[in-house]
Formats: sequence, structure tokens, C-alpha cells
Amino acid sequence: MDHSHHEHAMDPTHEGGCGGHGHMMVFHAGVVQEILFKGWETSNALELFGSAVAIFLAGVLYEGFKYYRETLFESAAMAATADSQVNIAKNENGTRSCHTKRSPIYTMFSSGHVYQTLLYFVQAWVSYVLMLIFMTYNVWLCLALALGLAVGYFLFGWRKTTAIDNSECCM
Repeated sequence: MDHSHHEHAMDPTHEGGCGGHGHMMVFHAGVVQEILFKGWETSNALELFGSAVAIFLAGVLYEGFKYYRETLFESAAMAATADSQVNIAKNENGTRSCHTKRSPIYTMFSSGHVYQTLLYFVQAWVSYVLMLIFMTYNVWLCLALALGLAVGYFLFGWRKTTAIDNSECCM
């Protein structure tokens, strides 16, 4: 019984492996790369460099987008605090008491929460797309993405008011 065809089908570097795409499942530094979809393919170093620059910028913009979402939320919180009323009144015994009335930042169906939900959807979708780019295992594209995220964090992260970002899904 000839098993040579079966062995080639199991080899991910063989053209017949992985559905004929030849996608390598190990880190590599090649310049021929299919990125995300059939139309985004590189065949030389200049095309790979251009793609790496685009991916770098996507990483920077992703971090800026996350900062934008946080800023919107902080603005809504500050507006709610500014809208709260502090009543200082005298009790029956003549002492002063403070009563703070705070309004909620968002309700479930408020326009602010719906807008934040749509922005979160975009953030989650983009983060998964960036993850798929990283999963090309191309060292140059992975490096471009990681550097873009780091530069984006450098540009926007120092302004964050919280140390923990609970809205992360995969990045």
C-alpha cells in the first residue's frame, strides 16, 4: 500500500497541505505571503514592506481607538458628576448635611451605551483581524504589528486614567 500521498497531505509545507494554500504554521521570514484574503498577497520584499507599514499603522490606530472609547466613557462620567447636585441644608437641630444626587452614566438603552456598544463591536472585530494577521506567522508582519501596538500605546497610553483595561478581548 502506497502511503506517499497521505504523507504529503499531512505535511503543511507541501503544496497539497492545508487545502492547497501551503500556509506555514511556524514562524518564517519569507516575502511571499497571503494576508487575510486572496487579494492581499505579497510576492517581493517591497510589497511585504508596504504591507508591514500598513499593519504597523493599523496597530497604532487600534490603540488610538481604544483610547478614544475610554475618553468617551470618561467624558460621560465627568458630565454625570457635573450634573449631580449637592444640596446643603440645615437639619432641625441646626447642623449642616450634604446630600449628593448622582445620575447614572448610562442606562441600557441610552444612546451613549448603544454608541459604546457599537464602538466595542468595532474594537473586538479589529482585534480579531489583527490576531489573524499575527497568525500568518510571518516574522516581519508580527514585528510590524507588535511595534505598531507598542507605539500606539506610547502615544495614547500615558493619558489613560485607569491601569486596568477590562474591555480587552484578545489584545
